[in-house]
Formats: sequence, structure tokens, C-alpha cells
Amino acid sequence: MSGTKSMDRKRWSTWWQAGRPGSLTSEEFKTSMERWVNTGGHSGPEPSEKLSEYTALNAVRMRRIAKTYAISEPMEALLTSEKCSGQHWVVITESWCGDAAQSSPIIEAWARKAGVPLEWVLRDGANGIIDDFLTRGGRSVPIWIVADKRGHVLQRWGPRPKPAMQMVRQYRNLEEPKPAYSEFAAEVQLWYAKDKGRTFEKEAMKMLNLD
Repeated sequence: MSGTKSMDRKRWSTWWQAGRPGSLTSEEFKTSMERWVNTGGHSGPEPSEKLSEYTALNAVRMRRIAKTYAISEPMEALLTSEKCSGQHWVVITESWCGDAAQSSPIIEAWARKAGVPLEWVLRDGANGIIDDFLTRGGRSVPIWIVADKRGHVLQRWGPRPKPAMQMVRQYRNLEEPKPAYSEFAAEVQLWYAKDKGRTFEKEAMKMLNLD
């Protein structure tokens, strides 16, 4: 989760200096989600019935989490302190990503409480900044980037809380035949539902303290 100097992230630096083309505000991203759901589409570049189904499911998840998630008192104290002053947050995501659906409403709630600018960028968009934030060589999302107002990357988080990351690693290491990925994904979503964002909150507090 630690930060890396922006000079080591050429795509990010070019994108930032160009005015962050293709980025969406939270309201624009919500409007896009509604449009994708209403048209049976998704955020990716190619038609996919499966990704469209995931997008529709994620829209429901995001609305539910936005209504039920409550910021803890310690997190609220951190968000309203000087720790977050002058920051600018960017989330790389896609409409069909189940992990993103779990974290996105929470990050938005934090940004709103902290008064921090928040923008959303599609992983498969033209800017290609995801390639500066790979996870073990993969283009996993979501990736939450904490930068300062000049675009210097302070910290990054993603694509999922550590317990969920461990679940993914264990599944990938299973010998064949192993349970269908859909069954495994349901287990991960059940973990999210039981955790209610608290593990993510703890990880975020550590990150925002610039530890």
C-alpha cells in the first residue's frame, strides 16, 4: 500500500499533467452506472452479457452499501483532521468488478466527509494509468490512489482487503478440480457482507496516516 514517487509512474504523470482526461466525478460515475444498467451494457470496450450482468448486480450492491455503511468515530476523526488536507483521490475501476462495488461507496463516503476531491477512471480507458499500478503484474481493480494536489502519489490501496486477498491466493493455489470461480466469488462476497467494511476501514486508516 505504500506510495511511490510519481516520477516513477510515467503514464500517471502524463495523465495528471494533461488535466486527467477521461476522469469522472462521483456523480458522473453514478450516472454512467445507471446508463450501463438501463442499456444492458458495461464499462468495458467489448460487448459481454456476463459483464453486463455483473454491472447490474454491482449497481444494486453499491446502492445498498451507500445506504448502510456508517463511518466509525476514529475514521471520522482522521478524515476531518489535517492528515487528509490537500489530498486528491483517484479510483481506477470498472463497472463489472465485484471488489470495486464493495469499496467504491465507502471511498466516496470518506471523500465526502474529508472534503477531498475524488475522481473515477476506467481501467480499460485510453489513459492506461492502470499499468503504473499493477498488482503482482496484473491489472487488478479497484486501485485507490491518494495523491497530493500536485499529483504526487502518496499512497495506493487495492484491489481488495488483505483477508479477501488471502482468499484469492488460496483459491488460485488449489489443485484441480477446484470449485467453480462463481462459487468462490460468492464466498468472497459473503465475507464482504459480514465484514461490513471494517477491515477496509482499518487498512485505510493506516494508509491515510501515511504509515
